[in-house]
Amino acid sequence: MALLLLDILFLNKPLPPTSEDLDSRKTVEDYFMEHMRVSAEEAKTMASDGVMLRLSPNSTLQGVVGNLYYYGFVDDESKFEKLLKTSTDSTPGKETSIKSGDNTIDVNSNYYLNYSMSDEEIVDTLLNKAKFEPNFTQYNYLFMPSGRAS
Repeated sequence: MALLLLDILFLNKPLPPTSEDLDSRKTVEDYFMEHMRVSAEEAKTMASDGVMLRLSPNSTLQGVVGNLYYYGFVDDESKFEKLLKTSTDSTPGKETSIKSGDNTIDVNSNYYLNYSMSDEEIVDTLLNKAKFEPNFTQYNYLFMPSGRAS
């Protein structure tokens, strides 16, 4: 019985990503080359100062976390989701915000990100540093270049 319980606990625990999982992910440079049709050198320059993550009204928590993982900003999706639920959200979101526990991530907003940010810094940015974008549909991109923090 104890062995069965141990097996169940072990099997229900998410495994860390394999090197194959990590190798299949992309970068924002890849995103810029695919979606904005720029050269590798242009994409590298565009991403060098960080990027703006743009969340549309249709964005979901699973989509945000999945994209942050896929594009290499976070390495452990479940750990990151837990941080989103347990970190301090000092700016109450709008009714249409994405919910993570009692915390909120605003949509129709931009968020500055760069690859040197820790998971905690990215969570703080998502929960507390939204920059509302009144003309959100002007560009239909998830990431935009020139995202220097202001």
